[in-house]
Amino acid sequence: MLVCVACFGDRVAALLETATELRFYSQSSLEPVRGQGYAALPVAVQCGSVALPAPVQRLGMTGLIGLLEASGAAVLLCGGLTCCALEALRNSGVHVVPWIGGTPGKVAHAWWTDNIIAMKMPGCVGCGQARRWRKRGGRHNLKEKNTMNAGVIAVTSEGPGLENMVDPRFGRAAGFVVVDLASMAVSYVDNGGSQVMAQGAGIQAAENVARAGAGVVLSGFVGPKAFLALQSGGIRVVQNVEGMTVGQAVDKFRQGLLKAAKAPNAPAGGHKSKGQA
Repeated sequence: MLVCVACFGDRVAALLETATELRFYSQSSLEPVRGQGYAALPVAVQCGSVALPAPVQRLGMTGLIGLLEASGAAVLLCGGLTCCALEALRNSGVHVVPWIGGTPGKVAHAWWTDNIIAMKMPGCVGCGQARRWRKRGGRHNLKEKNTMNAGVIAVTSEGPGLENMVDPRFGRAAGFVVVDLASMAVSYVDNGGSQVMAQGAGIQAAENVARAGAGVVLSGFVGPKAFLALQSGGIRVVQNVEGMTVGQAVDKFRQGLLKAAKAPNAPAGGHKSKGQA
């Protein structure tokens, strides 16, 4: 059986639509162990790759499914994806394991060693189904849903505390103040890596939020790609939050004064007013 990993560069694409390469892995059951000859340890072996003529977003689900069918891949390991894309892939008979992060080799190895849960974003459920599906040995469409903790919110912030101002930028925010509404415990996620990216900052920031286990993000302006990445991960987006401290934004959310958005409020690749996303 072949496993396909959807990649962008040397990592799993944070959003399936941005993937530009498919890497295929098979399983080798023997690995040399120093001083003991060979032991039966599952190992992921890369047996091919396909550089896509265009990102999956332009290639379309039909084109992607055609490539997967031609390769004989039965499993697709990928980042976030829309419900429509997930349904189309499953209807074609491909077992999809979404919201995976990491390097392709490690991800494939995690699949073969029944440890794919270690490569999933916090808050995702249904990981145990992957093991049961593989042991059954067949193409089986499983109902799998990514759920994030709605009691934990992430606020784009100019600093690490509740007293700092909300950063109106999502993708290029300085960081995220993460608040557990039940205990009011506060932590901070630095977003500096996204700030220096020429492109894809919003998607990387969405991955940072997902890793923090947040179910809601409060920000000023969110672009369409970042919005889709957050939505794919089951994270609600509250926009137009600016001109106040993080603590004030959290209070407004707890009072029910801030509502989740249904669409992004910033253009692709840009802050609504400053040209930053």
